[in-house]
Amino acid sequence: MPYADPATVRHVFECEVTSHEEAMVKLLEQVHIHDSQGLPKVVISHCFLDGGSESESERPLSIGGADRISPSLFTPFNYAALGHLHGPQYKGAEHVRYSGSMLKYSFSEQHQHKSVTLVELDPQGVANISLLPLEAYRDVRIIEGQLAELLEQGKTDVNREDYLMVRLLDKAAILDAMGKLRSVYPNVLHLERTGLMADNGKVALSRDHIKKGELDMFSDFFSQVSGEPMTEAQQQAITAVIDDLHQMESAS
Repeated sequence: MPYADPATVRHVFECEVTSHEEAMVKLLEQVHIHDSQGLPKVVISHCFLDGGSESESERPLSIGGADRISPSLFTPFNYAALGHLHGPQYKGAEHVRYSGSMLKYSFSEQHQHKSVTLVELDPQGVANISLLPLEAYRDVRIIEGQLAELLEQGKTDVNREDYLMVRLLDKAAILDAMGKLRSVYPNVLHLERTGLMADNGKVALSRDHIKKGELDMFSDFFSQVSGEPMTEAQQQAITAVIDDLHQMESAS
């Protein structure tokens, strides 16, 4: 049964429907007209069942939950093969089922177990339903921790080529965090600095820190980024740059 929104159903059948559920009722009326007596009844539909478990991957069919329809509309069938939700699940009755997507399409699906649904029918209807597990070549998952811990962990992680979202807990600034992570986890797709976002993302600067001069503030920044203090030669070089900038500012 092809997907049709309420506007399409109103146009095709010249009837008054205002919701996805009313549209589905009208479509199923047409399906039942063509029932073949004595044979199992199977319907294939793209829809959003009320109470279905969703992820970040699915596009809403309408705003504010108006796209939801009742699972009870499909219980008269021997089997309802549904599409839209990416997680394998059934609602209302075991024979009203989403097989789910074959791959993970967002990090919100990291805990989903992908499968193909094998449905065996006999003259009376569904004889058996079983799930055939699918294992992707690379998994999609989220890891978190301090950068140093993750770099060490990645050296021995047998699944280091998985597609990853990394949540770094470090609170200090890090130079090229993504590059360092990809040296051990080559397929990092997204990086979140949750450590830096602590306290609602506010950066607290003490009065003593604000009173520091340019060299001291740059030295603090250098230490946070590199993990090492500046050498005397580096301090002299930065001092020369600061002096030049001051002279340019005075001359302008």
